[in-house]
Amino acid sequence: MNRATRDKFAARTGPDLASGNACWETPPKIFEGLNRDFGTFDVDLTADTNNHLCDTWFGPGHPDGHIDALAMNWRKFGRKGYSNPVYGQFIARILPKAVEQARKHGFASTFLLPLRITDTFRDYVLDQAHELLLCTKRIVFFEGGIPRCSYDKQGRVHADSAMFDSIIVRYLPGRRPGNYPKLGEWDVPVHVSFDDIARWIAVQEKHQR
Repeated sequence: MNRATRDKFAARTGPDLASGNACWETPPKIFEGLNRDFGTFDVDLTADTNNHLCDTWFGPGHPDGHIDALAMNWRKFGRKGYSNPVYGQFIARILPKAVEQARKHGFASTFLLPLRITDTFRDYVLDQAHELLLCTKRIVFFEGGIPRCSYDKQGRVHADSAMFDSIIVRYLPGRRPGNYPKLGEWDVPVHVSFDDIARWIAVQEKHQR
């Protein structure tokens, strides 16, 4: 990535997610694709008892107590980690940790983030990450294990893609300061099935009873 590309990339704007605290669950098919392309992941860095994607995970509800990713040496749990973190100020706290873990401990981490240009993004993504991959289409995130959907005016069900673009950010050992990250694309797989939508409909009907 040359300077002109970097400056153009940094000038993009998007929805204001930085001030919120929205949780967006990674769709299983998205995780499978990321795990295939960049794993195998040893640890889910930001999870909870209901949505962890690896057998080893950090977060609230852990059987051993609240294991905080910000307080742990990730390398003690493996070599590669995945995170779809809580959006908002937590991103500004965990990305510096990812940089530290890559440099000091040789731990590789892959993040699924909203493409939102903030000071944190400039400081710890554009200036610190090893690789950036723009998602080729918007993701339908899950909530409570089912995709986010809605009915249209005709009463048909549609899976609701996020109102923001997503980006894959990777921190790998050996990145030299001053080098811009590699820039590419990640081909988003089909990740919502008819069965997923049927489960969403079943939940809505149950709530209406």
